[in-house]
Amino acid sequence: MHSRARFAALAAATFAAASVLPAQSPALRITRDGRPPVLMTADALRRLPIDSLRLGHAEWVVAALSTDGYVAVFSAGEIEPTLGPTRALIAYEREGAPLITDELPYQVIVPNDSHGTRSARMVTTVRIFDALEAPARR
Repeated sequence: MHSRARFAALAAATFAAASVLPAQSPALRITRDGRPPVLMTADALRRLPIDSLRLGHAEWVVAALSTDGYVAVFSAGEIEPTLGPTRALIAYEREGAPLITDELPYQVIVPNDSHGTRSARMVTTVRIFDALEAPARR
């Protein structure tokens, strides 16, 4: 499917680099209730280890929000490699070339989703919240 595409794991992006990075390319906004948002450019994502994970709270929910209104939602437990089989990956390029216009700025790919219903294009924000607490409206 995307054999040579470069991916960074969705969860890896959520806790990498705590500083806001320069926005030469569109930045992925990562929010977690009670913390300042983190902005990550494609260059910052490119530097992350591929398919690594840094989520440890099974009660967390990870939502990828798209500009077209689509939302892909994952429990932290299902994307934690030691607990679940699901991989949710952030794509910032395909075969070494930029994504096409209707996929930009980022795309979430779920390789083991046979129907593609949990994949999302035009992703701008990854939101993490505690399922045991009511999330703040944004």
